Amino acid sequence: MRRSYAIITGCVRFMMNVLWRLEICGKEKLKNMENCIIAANHISAYDPPFIGSIIPIEIHYLAKWELFKNKLLAAILLSLNCIPIKRGKVDKNAITRVKIVLRKNRSILIFPEGTRKSSRVKSGIGKFALETKTDICPVYVENSTDFWGCFLGRKRLRIIIGDRIKADEFKAWEANKENYQKLSQYVMEKIFELKNEC
Repeated sequence: MRRSYAIITGCVRFMMNVLWRLEICGKEKLKNMENCIIAANHISAYDPPFIGSIIPIEIHYLAKWELFKNKLLAAILLSLNCIPIKRGKVDKNAITRVKIVLRKNRSILIFPEGTRKSSRVKSGIGKFALETKTDICPVYVENSTDFWGCFLGRKRLRIIIGDRIKADEFKAWEANKENYQKLSQYVMEKIFELKNEC
């Protein structure tokens, strides 16, 4: 892991512990986060750095293209392995870059809902997993929107790590739009099943 990445994620992790009273469930599974798609629910703008900071390896992230309009922010995001993606259209450049990351046996964080303002599961994560035959690790995030509740001790920021969804489970599926959506929906169901695990 690069020193700059380690410093930034370490600072975020310290903040999570002190201010958000972080609780990680399934912590032992963090040792096995290589070469997978990390799939999580998305409720806060803090979710990407929060999830990324608890994973002991460098990962990649998808980030909306609009964030890269600011040159300083763009430089920071790129240094943190963020890949810009244009929403609402087929972004072939972003798709290609994600596939390259996965075929190099690296990991990337993707939100099946696409954005925290959406309640509809998108087919993108299914497309990436099916076309690259990559395992998926479901993650559930709770209370990342409630800073004061966590800070005042009423709640905790909880991040629950689930068991891998092995590529063997869907490797025989045909790569088409119907199955992309079917797999994405299945992943989202697995994410929400984690809510009551601990």
